Amino acid sequence: MKKIIAFTGSTNPDSIHEKLVQSIIKEFDNQAFDFIDLKSFDIPIYSQKIEAEGIPQAVKKLYQRFISADGFLIASPEHNGLPTALFKNTIDWLSRIDQRVFGEKPVLLLSTSPGSTGGKTQLQILENLIPRWGGHLIGLYSLGNFLENFDEENLTLKNPSEKIKLGKAIEALINDAPFNKKNNAMVVQEYFTAFQNGDVEGVINSFHSDCYIVSVKEEERPKEQLHGIYRTRKEAKQFVKNIHNLFNTKDFAIERIIAVEDNLVIANGTFSHEVKATGKLFNSTWVQYCTIVGEKIKEYRFYEDSAAFVEAFKH
Repeated sequence: MKKIIAFTGSTNPDSIHEKLVQSIIKEFDNQAFDFIDLKSFDIPIYSQKIEAEGIPQAVKKLYQRFISADGFLIASPEHNGLPTALFKNTIDWLSRIDQRVFGEKPVLLLSTSPGSTGGKTQLQILENLIPRWGGHLIGLYSLGNFLENFDEENLTLKNPSEKIKLGKAIEALINDAPFNKKNNAMVVQEYFTAFQNGDVEGVINSFHSDCYIVSVKEEERPKEQLHGIYRTRKEAKQFVKNIHNLFNTKDFAIERIIAVEDNLVIANGTFSHEVKATGKLFNSTWVQYCTIVGEKIKEYRFYEDSAAFVEAFKH
């Protein structure tokens, strides 16, 4: 039977991440999960001075637990878009014994939060770091809106689809086989879901860091102008800001999302925006073309009724 070490980066005694981990241990009780409470090790903040006096016994003890494992389940909270100080400090110390902390073994990263994004930002950071620390990254799983989606009394997920998704992730960890990543249509669907929920951070994080956006016209534009070209995720934020500054969205309907070859996803639908400056409704059909790279929107082209746009802005 495999031995999988499970831990969180949380210092909160009522940690929602620990509750999520405990629900997994309860669900997979036939699997040998070894839960480690990092708080109990009382490891000092890393410093070269302390290291020169000798690596603390608590770190050596934790390292022995790590090397006995066949895999790792890590539930990492997000503090200001980053992993916690506890998690980082633990890795800093363990890496002084062995830079390849996770010993070329499978690692599954989890996160959750009371908000809709589920701590995804810091997971993307850890996604790049885990291989550097000797981990075979199996995948990422994040649970948004924890309080609505998790039954704390019974330690179980309420949402059936999330339960299935998490179950697949755990099975992949146990079998040391990466589980399926999001397909291209799912990437676009998650973008739309974030947009419809008013989740600005979720919308921005849907874009590739080096994205290219065309809003109706493929031409340069003044900063505050909606239609034109936007480059990089920083300008994607301006794109979303421009939409918010111009409109109150009354309705945004998606008729279909179709994934085609070469990572292209085509979507279309209708919307109704109230123009803030005039109070008029801007009603239009729309079509969107997206190219997906690495589960992010790399190229984005959005087209709508330009004549109706002009008319809605007339006083």
